[in-house]
Amino acid sequence: MPEFTAPVMPDALLEKLKGCKTLPSLPIIALKIIELARSPSAGTSDLAELIASDPSLSAKILSAANSVFYGSDEHSSLQHAINRMGMDSALSLALSFGLTRHSKQKRNGMCLDTFWKRSVISGMVVREVKKQLNLKFDVETTFLAAIIQDIGMLALNELDPDIYGVIFHSSRSHRQLASFEEREYGTCHLHVGYWLGTLWGLPEKYTRLIASSHQMAKKIPASATTEKVLALSGLLADPWVSDNQEMAMTLAYQASQDYLGMDEQQFSHLLLGIQDKLPEVTKLFEISAPAKIDTYNLLQEAKQLLVERNLRMMQKLEKQQREIDELRKNSEKLKEQLKKDPLTGIFNRQFTEKKLNKYFATMPSIDNCLAVVFIDLDFFKTINDQYGHALGDAALRAFASTLEQELDVGCMAGRYGGEEFVVLMPGYSQEKALIFAKRLQEHLAITPLLSHNKEDIYISASMGLAVHDLREPNNPDQQFEDADSLVKAADQAMYSAKRTGRNRILLYTSKGFQDISSTKP
Repeated sequence: MPEFTAPVMPDALLEKLKGCKTLPSLPIIALKIIELARSPSAGTSDLAELIASDPSLSAKILSAANSVFYGSDEHSSLQHAINRMGMDSALSLALSFGLTRHSKQKRNGMCLDTFWKRSVISGMVVREVKKQLNLKFDVETTFLAAIIQDIGMLALNELDPDIYGVIFHSSRSHRQLASFEEREYGTCHLHVGYWLGTLWGLPEKYTRLIASSHQMAKKIPASATTEKVLALSGLLADPWVSDNQEMAMTLAYQASQDYLGMDEQQFSHLLLGIQDKLPEVTKLFEISAPAKIDTYNLLQEAKQLLVERNLRMMQKLEKQQREIDELRKNSEKLKEQLKKDPLTGIFNRQFTEKKLNKYFATMPSIDNCLAVVFIDLDFFKTINDQYGHALGDAALRAFASTLEQELDVGCMAGRYGGEEFVVLMPGYSQEKALIFAKRLQEHLAITPLLSHNKEDIYISASMGLAVHDLREPNNPDQQFEDADSLVKAADQAMYSAKRTGRNRILLYTSKGFQDISSTKP
């Protein structure tokens, strides 16, 4: 396995967790069992003596030893049962009983009954996989890790039951639940569970497995059977606890193939094995047994859903391939589209600024002169408010079309954002640029931009003009350090036009702005 890196949680969440007085805690007997587990010299007699001090736990261990968990052999004493189970089995079973204490249900929190059912069934899945597939992995460690893999949910539920209850009940799958947690808390219950397990003093082999228990199959090395079985365990438990059994069964069936390469017969036998043992095992853990599921019909539906999904994926891939082929044939068209504003069809801000910088850097090629006209449509908000945004969008498209019609050859226009537009005029002096601005102003005055319900809608524009002219080096009004300074000057002139009455053309000068609206070129 890759080197393990301890998960890091947001500082704000960590502080809240440390300050929460009702976090899940362990009973004394569980703490003593953990301490014993850390001792390399501890034996079955030490464990039997410790468990015997808790009559309730002793009864559960003995019942489990005589249950479907460990076969049909009769164990008359606790020591005999632990000797037959082995130290690892007895430890994991004792810890699982100690850890699965029932928390008090929060009024608006997650459903604890569902949580504990999923936890216990996940542990059952581990033992049933070992029994039926005969895989080589640490079954006892994996069994306990499966039961406690989601303990972080208990902490988040204690921390904020109102919010976490919404997250829990609105999630349609366990993976979606983790995604919702990431959005709300900046982390998920796996990382919180790792932190909580560390706080309890659980051995590192368990806390590591908690942190990585929900890995996708493709991220788990082929030899890491423990991690595969653990990641699969919760997904295989979901059909018994999910509100959407069909989807849960579909995910479980697909996961059984992805993680362990199971075929349909193996998967079906696994489901039946779990279902047969559920009543006895849930009784051991003192939780209500989930309702039986129709494993056969659910599996058939899952297969059908997977066939349909795979067919849709194939169709989607075929369509994507056709689109890719088409895009390759029309690469120049695609490049052109990337330059355009999607609403108006004229050039976008990014491309306009790119062209502006190019013009400025190559002044000799454009006769050492560059004019910029910054345009803002007047009272545009009124159009949106009075007629709606759909008509406002239509007005922007109509103005862009008008702008391009009025442009001279060699000039270009771009949408800068909202109702702002910029015209670049390479090789244009102040006088030539003013001719264009006046022509556009007059066109807008006599020509309706568009009609709505037989009403002609006119619009005016405020314009700012700035010129960079290397032919007049002694004129400070037409000398700029860079392209950004030039467009900012035109922008400032436009804003001054709006502030001082609108429907005006103002020229940028080093001493202020000159109104050239009525000036004849």
